[in-house]
Amino acid sequence: MYLCPHCNKPGISTLRRSWLGPALPATCTVCGSQIGVPYGKSMLALTPLFLGIVLASLVRDISFAASVSIWLVGIGAMFWMFFKFVPLIKR
Repeated sequence: MYLCPHCNKPGISTLRRSWLGPALPATCTVCGSQIGVPYGKSMLALTPLFLGIVLASLVRDISFAASVSIWLVGIGAMFWMFFKFVPLIKR
């Protein structure tokens, strides 16, 4: 569980945090307040996914398995950046 920026108690689950976005706030399970993430940092966290998509589409002689691997690395790096560098903020 992640701490709510309003009440400083564990009020958002890891699964709900993974689907949190600038336009999709969450509700704290303890105090009922809205929790969000900053737009700029959350968009920056998407960079590895976009780079993986571009890299997989630019390389011509690549197998399907290698292409999927590039996508998965991009998705993993995106989630790592999202959980590591994107803070929860009050809405």
